[in-house]
Amino acid sequence: MKASLVIPTYNSRHLLEACLISLNHQSVAEGDSFEVLLVDDGSTDGTGEMVQKLEIDYDLRYLFKPRTPESCRSAARNLGIGKAEGDVVVMVDGDQVLAPDFMAEHLRAHRDRTDLVVIGYRVYLEPGVVDLDALRRGFSLDALPPVASRDERETIMEKVSQNLHNMATRWHFLYGCNVSVRREHLLAVGGFDEAFKRWSFEDVELGYRLHLRGLVFVHHPYAILYHQHHEHSAVRQYADWRENFAHFTAKHRQPEVACQWILDRSFNPEDNELTWTDVYLRLEYAVRALQGRLPMTGPVRALQVTDDPRGALRGITERAQEGHLLVVDRTDDRDLPLLVQAVPSPHELFYFKEADPTAAAALIDQYTA
Repeated sequence: MKASLVIPTYNSRHLLEACLISLNHQSVAEGDSFEVLLVDDGSTDGTGEMVQKLEIDYDLRYLFKPRTPESCRSAARNLGIGKAEGDVVVMVDGDQVLAPDFMAEHLRAHRDRTDLVVIGYRVYLEPGVVDLDALRRGFSLDALPPVASRDERETIMEKVSQNLHNMATRWHFLYGCNVSVRREHLLAVGGFDEAFKRWSFEDVELGYRLHLRGLVFVHHPYAILYHQHHEHSAVRQYADWRENFAHFTAKHRQPEVACQWILDRSFNPEDNELTWTDVYLRLEYAVRALQGRLPMTGPVRALQVTDDPRGALRGITERAQEGHLLVVDRTDDRDLPLLVQAVPSPHELFYFKEADPTAAAALIDQYTA
């Protein structure tokens, strides 16, 4: 299987170089391959010259898109998707450093299914610079600034369920910084909406259309990358957020789309008493209520998995058809987290990977009390 990695960039040469160097250390399974499509959205900081001088050992195509009033990340990504030759399109941003098995993990997730949206998360780094010389020699966390925090979406799943497809707002978790989907689906829904000119929502709105297409959303805990710190203006981002949100809700008039206004309280610099986690949980439960999933009725049965993941998957699939189910995975299997999320169920299917038996018991008490 072949993957096409699409990276949009604009005047971020100093961050992009670390991203491209980290790709030298990617390893994929036998028979798999990947290409990189770097879409330069009109950079004027010498990005093209840097790319020409860079020593790389993978297939890289540099696509320069002249800057115009219509320039935006959606248009840049669409150019890359249109030129992609892979079965699977993987999307990241140019300010990230990729772990050595990043491409292999995205490809692995798509091997047995063609209907997945695979969402990985990012690890935020503290301010600082990447040691490029050390990174050229090999991938090591010692070459990166210290870790600052985890992806905020992880905090939601730890509170609700690590089964992303069970979340009512799963489509909102599609961020363009770490996601993969079969190219055929991206083309079928028309790619990114190029009417989104500002920061935010162009990726989430694509996620909503892929959701309407019926694709299965799974979180991939092993597709890891690291986000390099850079300054941004909260005031500017909030203005962009408001403008793009207006376009999103005008285009899709469904109630669950309008409910995203709940998130305003975390983005508004003048009204940020609540954290993103606080308001996102309100969004999730509001959409669940719209879907008739709250209040939840009926008991929740619990199943701990300690061995034989494949056998356990058969049991999970059967029990998920009978009623609400909580799965606590205490194995070290790397496939079960993906496979459980793709299990269809007319009921709630909660999943948590928890090695600590004490914490696992607490989860069971919480959900089955």
